[in-house]
Amino acid sequence: MENSELKFLRDKCLLYIQFMIQKMSASPELVEGLWETYRSVENAYQDEKMKPLKVMSLDIDDQVINHMPLTMAIEFKNLMKEKFQINYNTVDKDRIKAIKKILKKEKISNHEEYELIMNRIDEIFSDTTKAKELKSLNELLVNYEKSK
Repeated sequence: MENSELKFLRDKCLLYIQFMIQKMSASPELVEGLWETYRSVENAYQDEKMKPLKVMSLDIDDQVINHMPLTMAIEFKNLMKEKFQINYNTVDKDRIKAIKKILKKEKISNHEEYELIMNRIDEIFSDTTKAKELKSLNELLVNYEKSK
């Protein structure tokens, strides 16, 4: 199971990088950075380091769901569905469910949860209707930082 998850995470990260290289071809400095990230992903896979691949996977999901221009996001979502049968509506629901679970237990347990909370804060910080959630998330971060 772990080897298949490791391979999936690598493949997902590499697909994203290749997609971004294609989209950013007019910007050589960005492309060079993406190639460096590509090598880092391959190294993490070769060294069987799942943690950096999980973190990158979470960052990819955050980028696609919250930050990528709509047409580009739709194109990438379709690519993910074609290559991996991943539906981003489900990914977003799972992400929100995981955040609610962390809020319920009132504790960030690991770096992946930390990244998930940080991404959620970035997503909602300017939404005044989410002030209560933002306060709770920030309290989780403070407690997590204190525990380190």
